[in-house]
Amino acid sequence: MRRTAVLGLASGILLHAACAGKAIRPAVPPPTPEEMAQFWVEPADLSSRDLFWGPGGREHAPRPDERWEFLERDNKTWGFSPGFDVKDSRGITWSVKQGPEAQSEIVASRLLWAIGYHQPATYYVRQWTMHGERWAGPKDAARFRPNLPWMDRKGGWSWHDGPFTGTQPWRGALVMMALLGNSDLKPSQNTIYELDRPREGARRWYVMRDVGQAFGESGMIWPKRNDIDAWEKEPFLEGLREDGTVRFNYSGLWKELFRNLRPDDVRWAAERLARISDRQLEDAFRAAEYEPELAQRFIRRLKEKIAEGLALKG
Repeated sequence: MRRTAVLGLASGILLHAACAGKAIRPAVPPPTPEEMAQFWVEPADLSSRDLFWGPGGREHAPRPDERWEFLERDNKTWGFSPGFDVKDSRGITWSVKQGPEAQSEIVASRLLWAIGYHQPATYYVRQWTMHGERWAGPKDAARFRPNLPWMDRKGGWSWHDGPFTGTQPWRGALVMMALLGNSDLKPSQNTIYELDRPREGARRWYVMRDVGQAFGESGMIWPKRNDIDAWEKEPFLEGLREDGTVRFNYSGLWKELFRNLRPDDVRWAAERLARISDRQLEDAFRAAEYEPELAQRFIRRLKEKIAEGLALKG
């Protein structure tokens, strides 16, 4: 299994390297406000958003005594994060991810949702048992994401030439990726959903999904994630270039995406993050069952990065 994961990683790096340096094609014409709502909506209720239950709310949370039936192993995540597809007693299928990203994805997703980006429901389950002919037995803690019947997945989208490329929310989203340390920006990480009716301002959602490579360090080959020591040491901003653009501490692929971001873009994201209360931040980490002292260390560094973004001049 280890050899397979390494070979998969190597081939993935070669593929991504071949795509690095792609041209960025801003959306023409720019999206209308109605179209922009498919990606981002200014949250009028930011201060009251429940970051413990998150975008799915209590309604869609897994039942404590649920019986999980094995469907298949998720080979897409197996190189770093073991994953499965399972089914609950109601017939709903779930994507399950184990490993260090299980916690960090919960928090990163809630922060994105808090400031207006659409996100799927995600929950952290510490103790669970899988049933079936294969892989049965007690399992480690995991991120559970339901495939809700009113959300129909319609493929992925690209940062380089998507319908929102070049817009302010697109630039703010990239700032968020740099701040969180997420350098896994390949198109397959992004998802388009068709909904049964308009929700959060739109019937179609363009989602940054699988954002678990966070709260550690950016990088190309298995960077640390959900690692408090790396997170506390990892810088966010490295200053400004002579042309006034921001130099981020970003060491992943597709650096060209960050090349023309400006101080206003950083402040745009930081100002919205700064509106999240301490209680909401604590709830987000509590949702992923971080120990309180560890959560406070993550929150302290997060607030330092937000303050750094607010103070950026240019």
